[in-house]
Amino acid sequence: MKKETVEKILSQTKHGYDMISQKFSQTRKHFWRNLEFIADFAKDGDSVLDYGCGNGRLLELFENKKINYVGVDVSQQLIDDAAGHYGAENRQFKKIDPSQTSLAFPDAYFNSIYSIAVFHHFPSEKYRQEVAKELFRATKNGGQVVVTVWYLWPAFSASWRIRRGKPAFVSLRRGKQKKYYKYVIKNWIEKLKGQSELDWNDCHISFTDNAGKKFQRFHHAFTKRELRKLFAEAGFEIQKCEVVDGRNIVLVGKKCY
Repeated sequence: MKKETVEKILSQTKHGYDMISQKFSQTRKHFWRNLEFIADFAKDGDSVLDYGCGNGRLLELFENKKINYVGVDVSQQLIDDAAGHYGAENRQFKKIDPSQTSLAFPDAYFNSIYSIAVFHHFPSEKYRQEVAKELFRATKNGGQVVVTVWYLWPAFSASWRIRRGKPAFVSLRRGKQKKYYKYVIKNWIEKLKGQSELDWNDCHISFTDNAGKKFQRFHHAFTKRELRKLFAEAGFEIQKCEVVDGRNIVLVGKKCY
């Protein structure tokens, strides 16, 4: 992907989330079900980075833990929402520049780094690699990174059914995000025609705010293999990488020296 396209998408993402921040917070008041287990990767006294914190709802998982929390996001509106709702002692919220992949934290600073539903918004493999390496740098030895991305691919299974009195072998499509992969296929077709500036397995998915304004959110359709490779090459030892509830790929990596 060309550099100017990357910069354009990053800018659109920042402005888009500022624009839809009110509805974003209204529709994401509580943390996603079936992902509560990720709270186990932080313990009392840990320093925790929430990379792409949005409205700060990850903090709901840590209500019974005493952690030193830092949430960063590209949207000032979401940072303000998070600080207003979750602001307290040992909690910080900071806006970051999407054009910069570096973080203003020392090496090996955080025990745990979380990045929930963020990496699929990053355009270009190079940009994603730079961010993954930066998270590795900021993680303490023995610390962990916990990452989730949308799983946009449908899952397929097959079974025998009775049709017209005879057994028939049929394919069944499954996957909670299956309605979205059509946008990925649309981009494939446009790329073959030379009409797309996106990379393969990229797409745009629209989000409409309460006023009816639409924001085209960039998404990269990760596979488990790709996500595992990204963080393994950044330096993490991969402990878990699997699809949860048909909606998200969850990766857990450990920094080991």
